[in-house]
Amino acid sequence: MGKDLNKEFKYRKIKRPNVLLAWLLQRAFKCVSKSRRVHFDYQESFLPLKKKQVVYLCQHASHDDYMYVLAGIKHLNAHFVCGYQNVFQKYLYTLLKHSGVIAKFLYQPDMQATKQILQACKNGGSLILFPEGIQSTSGSSHPINPATMKLLEKLKLPVVLVKIQGAYFTRTRYSTDIKKGKITVSFSKLFDPNDFENQNTDRLYDKLLKEFKYDEFKLNKVNRVAFKGKKPNIFGLNTIIYKCPHCLGEGVFSTNGDTMTCSSCGFKVKMDEYYDIYPLNKTLPFENTDIWYKWQREQIKKEILKDNFSISTKVEIQIINTQKLDSDYSLKTMGEGKLTLTNKALVYEGSYDGQAVTMNFDVKSVYSLVMSLTYKMDLYYKNDYFSFTLKENKELMIKWMLAAEEIHNLYDLAWQKVSDEVYDVAQ
Repeated sequence: MGKDLNKEFKYRKIKRPNVLLAWLLQRAFKCVSKSRRVHFDYQESFLPLKKKQVVYLCQHASHDDYMYVLAGIKHLNAHFVCGYQNVFQKYLYTLLKHSGVIAKFLYQPDMQATKQILQACKNGGSLILFPEGIQSTSGSSHPINPATMKLLEKLKLPVVLVKIQGAYFTRTRYSTDIKKGKITVSFSKLFDPNDFENQNTDRLYDKLLKEFKYDEFKLNKVNRVAFKGKKPNIFGLNTIIYKCPHCLGEGVFSTNGDTMTCSSCGFKVKMDEYYDIYPLNKTLPFENTDIWYKWQREQIKKEILKDNFSISTKVEIQIINTQKLDSDYSLKTMGEGKLTLTNKALVYEGSYDGQAVTMNFDVKSVYSLVMSLTYKMDLYYKNDYFSFTLKENKELMIKWMLAAEEIHNLYDLAWQKVSDEVYDVAQ
């Protein structure tokens, strides 16, 4: 048996990133940023901190935000904290290890990751955190775990807020097509170390949420930046928009050219280069697709309260192969079966490593079933990781994600409060 790559990465002593490697990565990301018309805006409050040890709290609207952040900072001793599953790829594992990257189990308390974060800071390194955990699904901010504030108080370092505008539209959550447009990355001071001594945690957390919050659609209503790629901007939108506002049909949309159509009632909408969306036959009760997406969440919140709520689908269950790396996140298929979600449990029934099993996941600990464009749903559960590949009903993948999140909120009132504030359509 080969070495355990999980133990090698997660339990290694964190050292300063390899200087040459960090410099090469930064140069490469600067080139990418230049090609994508990224403008860096350094606020006056940030200038005294640009070469000092700080914590960068970064918005995460785009898959490529890490490139823009590293391209914009002014030193090389910085450690990214990323989702655990991103590390185990054939051509990235060694690169990330020597770059000082710290892997964390998303949404879960991770004492080993915390230990490495403290180690990195003790060595004089800066941290680059994406406190939302995952990329924005619909172009606006996701909730931020209150534990983020406790970590910042423990570190007692200056905190820099990194706002990234326009990035979602260059690479949305529902398409891999990269658009040409304009991106602005701004750096500003959010907290001084003495703020953690003089203000209470709740007040600091409220400030963090207020300053961090973003909405790409509202911003572009003002900025009016056009985004164009090889595929129309609406292509793939049916990955995150599954419910028709007219017939209430689910999984009924498909895209063709710049148009999306409901197969049940014929409702059609069109999207232009500004990501503005227009109805072609019936009325559209939403100003943009972010509000449409949030409306779907409100529908799910009502649906999961029913005693008989249940959704099921055939899946393939996978885990990360920590013995051998490949280019597909090194996922190892363990079996096939049925996944069922109710407002009381998430259950997998089927085969696992050659055995017939029933696996029960406590929905109190299931923060999300994070979707991907390959129809996989990622589950972080009590410092473990599972991936479920949908074998049917793929058009309803986003419903699973929304339902899992809102069912978790039934049991976690603190997280429900934060989520409701972020996802409130009226704001």
